[in-house]
Amino acid sequence: MTRWSPHELIDIGRSKGYKDDYLASLAETGEAIDEKSVPIIFTLAHLAHCSNTLYSDLHEFVARKGYSKDFPYKHFPIKKRSGGTRWISVPVSPLWAVQSWITQNILRNVTPHRCSTAYAKGCSPHENASRHCKASWLLKLDIEDFFGHISEKQIFYVFRELNYTPLLSFEMARLCTKIGKHTSGRRWISNQKWIEIGGYYVPKVGCLPQGAPTSPMLSNLVSRGMDEALFSLAKKHRAKYSRYSDDLTFSFLDSNRDAIIEFKAEAVDIIRKSGFTVNANKSKLVPPGARKIVTGLVVNERRPTLQKEYRDRIRSHLYYCQKFGVPAHCKSKGFRSIIGFRNHLEGLIRYAIGIQEDLGKEFLDQFLAIDWGNFEI
Repeated sequence: MTRWSPHELIDIGRSKGYKDDYLASLAETGEAIDEKSVPIIFTLAHLAHCSNTLYSDLHEFVARKGYSKDFPYKHFPIKKRSGGTRWISVPVSPLWAVQSWITQNILRNVTPHRCSTAYAKGCSPHENASRHCKASWLLKLDIEDFFGHISEKQIFYVFRELNYTPLLSFEMARLCTKIGKHTSGRRWISNQKWIEIGGYYVPKVGCLPQGAPTSPMLSNLVSRGMDEALFSLAKKHRAKYSRYSDDLTFSFLDSNRDAIIEFKAEAVDIIRKSGFTVNANKSKLVPPGARKIVTGLVVNERRPTLQKEYRDRIRSHLYYCQKFGVPAHCKSKGFRSIIGFRNHLEGLIRYAIGIQEDLGKEFLDQFLAIDWGNFEI
């Protein structure tokens, strides 16, 4: 990234007729932003220029024109593995463009808490699971509607901490949030004190949409205070803590059920004070001797391993492809595209290699030995 020069800003500003007091104020703001190692942006128009988008589009998104309708997002449901439906909200192209720019150029330069193991460089389900290997006890908590409980006010403070001006921080918070369909209560009601510009007023406060490129990293940054409090609590009890998005895991080498139940009450209180709700139906306490699963991996041994169900799924695909042929197997399993099935199976195997290399390579050898033919579908 090219180093920013306040002298150059003042020199160019003077050539365009701006007053020294105004330029000095801009330079001071720019130096404060530069200290955070993020791009120097002064206004919404400046952001539009940097992200190659139209100011008129960004202003409309910030003002939430037609906020009571679905625009500017397209919504569609996907099935959860655990059952039920999750709604995904994908922003329209201009909004996607500016959100992607914010993600790539601003948010990726900000470090989340060390206990956060998702949505950042070097993070993975394997890294998250590794922290809990060989534990005797496991406490797993799940945050209900994680993104939907993060408000635009919390996002505003993320950008303010990067020293962006209050107005631009507000505007970027608006660009990264949407009006939620199920948000209710005082924290979701807007007020004039919060919004200084009348044209930007809407009665409800927005939340993070699941499907926007900015949401994952913003959720990590909003959660830094909660992560630190839970890390300190875990350290006090000689436990390990990690958070993979909305999945919180605490592991204990030496403890007992009563002590962990007391610990859980303290942890849930921290989570509640951070503005979140624990899904009681997904909370789980796993005792010594039981199989322990963290982000889909077994952590009973020194290193994370694949679940038996995952290994068996790959073995089944490989066996029936060899025995009956690929087209027949695809038809029996409901795969409409042979190419799609091949990509699916190869993805399962590549992931297996990353967890258990020797076993994964055995699967890969069998995969490559299959007669895939020259299928075009």
